Amino acid sequence: MAATPPPCSHPTRLYRTTTHSNLATTKRISFCCTRRRDTVTKTQTKLVAIGDSLTQGFQSGAIFLTDWSYPAMIARSMNLQIPTEFRIPRFPGSGLPLNIEALLRWMSTQIGPDISLDEWFLHFPLLLNRFMDDVEDLYERGIGAQPAAFGGVYHNLAVWGFRVADSYTVTSEYAVKQISDAEGFIADDFLGLPSAPMYRTARRILNPRYRPDREDWTIIDNLAQISKEENIETLIIWLGSNDCLGTVLNLDFRPMDTTTVSSDPAERRRWNLTHPEVFRQDFAMLVKHVKANIQAETQVFVGTIAHVTIPPVTTGIEPFDGTYYQYYGRFFANQSNFNHLLQKNLTREQAQYIDAVIDEYNAAIRDIIDAEGPEWHLVEVGAILDVLAVKRNQLQDAPDRPLRNYYASLGITDHPLLRLSPVPNVLRLRTREQGERYAGGLFSLDCFHPSTIGYGIVAEAFLREMQQAGVGDADPMRLDWADIIAHDTLLQTPPSLWDDITEAAEHNSTLWDVVFQVLG
Repeated sequence: MAATPPPCSHPTRLYRTTTHSNLATTKRISFCCTRRRDTVTKTQTKLVAIGDSLTQGFQSGAIFLTDWSYPAMIARSMNLQIPTEFRIPRFPGSGLPLNIEALLRWMSTQIGPDISLDEWFLHFPLLLNRFMDDVEDLYERGIGAQPAAFGGVYHNLAVWGFRVADSYTVTSEYAVKQISDAEGFIADDFLGLPSAPMYRTARRILNPRYRPDREDWTIIDNLAQISKEENIETLIIWLGSNDCLGTVLNLDFRPMDTTTVSSDPAERRRWNLTHPEVFRQDFAMLVKHVKANIQAETQVFVGTIAHVTIPPVTTGIEPFDGTYYQYYGRFFANQSNFNHLLQKNLTREQAQYIDAVIDEYNAAIRDIIDAEGPEWHLVEVGAILDVLAVKRNQLQDAPDRPLRNYYASLGITDHPLLRLSPVPNVLRLRTREQGERYAGGLFSLDCFHPSTIGYGIVAEAFLREMQQAGVGDADPMRLDWADIIAHDTLLQTPPSLWDDITEAAEHNSTLWDVVFQVLG
């Protein structure tokens, strides 16, 4: 009788040649030695998550509120303790790279609730530089650059900015190299943030204590380590937004025009819209890696990608054809003074192309997940934003309707969010001088990432699918909405300077567009 093989001490290191069209590239791939049930006793882990900023809990320009990410909300609803039973990273100070909410709240302590004309020229630039300089110091030379006290593996393995392929190609060692390459000769830049902030974040997730033996670990390697020590009951995967997000964040249309691409993560960022065929290959490879590094009985829930032209990070400039605008400018673009020659923008045709590519991404995700076993489940998160769209659904005169319609489609007519006044929507947050919200609420100040209550809607969506799949303790009704609403600081006390900032940007949109281009 053959002896039982010992458990894997680490995922096997393989180097496999993969091909994108005609270009063969060698990639390191992490696989467990076998797909079997180990005989050693393992602890039971209820939830693990892989993703990008949306899964990490990114808000208002920074990763900071990791304990109010949607996976953390799900964990709480399952009575898991944070950060012990659902391990999450912490980020010192106001987070990375630039916490707009924290910036505005601090500025209001220096200049009051309003910005006068002279303060725009005399104080605002200096205060902005002071805040950014503190962040730069903290993460380049302070505690944010030091190893974390925690030396294990997080259950929330998301990294903001990551594309699909980054999950199995970016290592802590690679992140260190990118940080080093990005650092300039000037240690303390004017209006400078920490260099390579995404890679700084990645290092803190992939190898928080900077252990030499974990320098070559990717997200997949971290997942493999969890699987080695713990039985994973439920895994969330939500990746793909960053394969297209750069188009609207930077109003820069650089589609990947070839399927022959390098496997180097930084080299791929020459493009901000991944070719659909490359995306399909990347996602299939991700699923292959995940399957090799989890238990066969793990329930996996995979989210689809939202159309990035819907969030208020861009403003549509008429004429409007009922679905798309002629131009898409920055969030502060003003119909009355917009100049498509002077201000960065996307055209209607480009927006349509981006959405069509996202549709192909989602088709690939559906095909790949449908081909897997009954343990793999699709969560149509992207479709939720389509329902919540105000302008695209021609509900400008009734912006409360999308959220009401969404919950009505689920058979819910009384929900804590529907009791708020006004009912939140996906439009840009707008406040009066007294700080009272009169529009928006579902997106944070960076106009792309959800607010705390916005992440609550995502948590509900995943919990519904988990409940239908029979995951124990998974029930969207167990979300503590009173607690979620109470911890949404943008909802409770919007920054008093937000209305001054947005009003000034709208009135001088060409100047502000130049400022945004300079700041990158």
